[in-house]
Order: sequence, then C-alpha cells, then structure tokens
Amino acid sequence: MEYSFQREALGKYFPNSPMLAAAVAVSQVMPKEQFITEMQASYQHKFAKKPEVIEGNMLALTRTFDALEDALKGAKSLV
Repeated sequence: MEYSFQREALGKYFPNSPMLAAAVAVSQVMPKEQFITEMQASYQHKFAKKPEVIEGNMLALTRTFDALEDALKGAKSLV
C-alpha cells in the first residue's frame, strides 16, 4: 500500500491510525461509520488542544479504510 496520503495527512509516516483502520476494515468488527465516529470522539478527547492532529488522523483513518474497502470489494469480485 502506498503511504503518501499518510504523509500528506499527518506530516510524516505515523502508522498507528492507518494500521488501526486497516485492522478494522479487514476484520469488519464494526461498520465504518461507527468506527469513524468513535475514533473522532477519542481523538477529540485525547488531542483537544491540537485540532490539526485530529484532522490529520481522521484523514488517514478514512483514506486507509476506503482504500481497503475498495481492495476487498475487488478481491471478492475475483472469486
């Protein structure tokens, strides 16, 4: 997977948020909307004084989740 969007979203490569999004997307333990909502609340609590950190992490989460959803849909269509 390409990491340029993570650098764009976070300023450099921090794999934590994208890896969490990847684990949730692949395992399908919760719907995307619920995951994004819960992570937004968590980041708002944790980084209340750093909105740029929240924004970057949310962008990285969403893009990673979307990329993997698309890849998984493509893989299922091959079967």
